[in-house]
Amino acid sequence: MKRITFILSLSALAIIIFSGCVTQKGPQLMGDVRYLSPEGMVAATPKVVVGVSPFKDGRGKPASVLGVKKSTASSIEIDLVVQGTGADMVTALFKDALKARGFSVKDVAAWDMTAEGIKAEGVDVLISGEIKSLWVETVTSILSVDLKAEAQLRVVVADVPGKKILRATTVNSGLERKNIAFSFEYVQQTLSEALSAAINQVFDDEEIKKKLQ
Repeated sequence: MKRITFILSLSALAIIIFSGCVTQKGPQLMGDVRYLSPEGMVAATPKVVVGVSPFKDGRGKPASVLGVKKSTASSIEIDLVVQGTGADMVTALFKDALKARGFSVKDVAAWDMTAEGIKAEGVDVLISGEIKSLWVETVTSILSVDLKAEAQLRVVVADVPGKKILRATTVNSGLERKNIAFSFEYVQQTLSEALSAAINQVFDDEEIKKKLQ
């Protein structure tokens, strides 16, 4: 009798775990990917005005697709998407990172990330970049969910008055986690953490820090 009860309990648990995988076959929207400030960060009062030009998406994937949801019990793969495009989201989060540090931020038109192409009136520093990788993947099995998220950005920073490239750097971040059941909020949180960690590395660069003071 105890064995039957145990088997029934496992079956019920499996149903709960897989319920999030089989009820929806279309793309699922990640509407809460956000910038997360480093713990203990205090906004300063910088004097420079920073212009942000839209990031480009160099991933070679559909513009709004930032991940995939898989299950070992099914061949169906569900795309995880954002409203708009991944490039728009990264640009917005980069501006959030600057504002969290106290900077005045201005939107700047598309920039080819060359010194010759610098055209940004009213700003001291110009920032743009390219998404090399931005992806989250979940694989649900009977008793666990494996979750991986990665972000790689190439970021270019320019001295606008001097009409020169100050710094071009590539930042990376990755996370791997395991959970007992699928949680959409957990997926969004993990991608937020991976992307924020990559963005924060830009502000740890000594050359960039000097220019942004």
